[in-house]
Amino acid sequence: MAELIVHGDDLVLHLPVRQKVLSFHADIRIPLTAVRQVQAVDKPWLTLRGRRMAGTALRGVAAMGTWIHGDRQFDFCVVRARQKAVLVELNSGRFQRFLVSLPDPVDPRAEAARLAAAAGIAPA
Repeated sequence: MAELIVHGDDLVLHLPVRQKVLSFHADIRIPLTAVRQVQAVDKPWLTLRGRRMAGTALRGVAAMGTWIHGDRQFDFCVVRARQKAVLVELNSGRFQRFLVSLPDPVDPRAEAARLAAAAGIAPA
């Protein structure tokens, strides 16, 4: 399962090998200063925007990889069926935002609060 890890002054989206293959991407590291907003998402499928550019998508099952929308704007998502997620909006870098599903025992509101605190912002 993908993990959002705070490592020093960076936020790392760590992907296990299988998700690296399915998303056509390696781990992603961004500075915490690039985090603009973090929020819990109960229905991540409704939060996806645009179309898949690189990765794997099976509607209602899984969406992993880079999604393009608007005028060459990119999101990175790792969304799985029936799992809540965390949405991390960014103000710099290649991606506009990350949308990452969480395993069932993890509370998305607590995870959003943890990431927001690490970035020095209030959770949405």
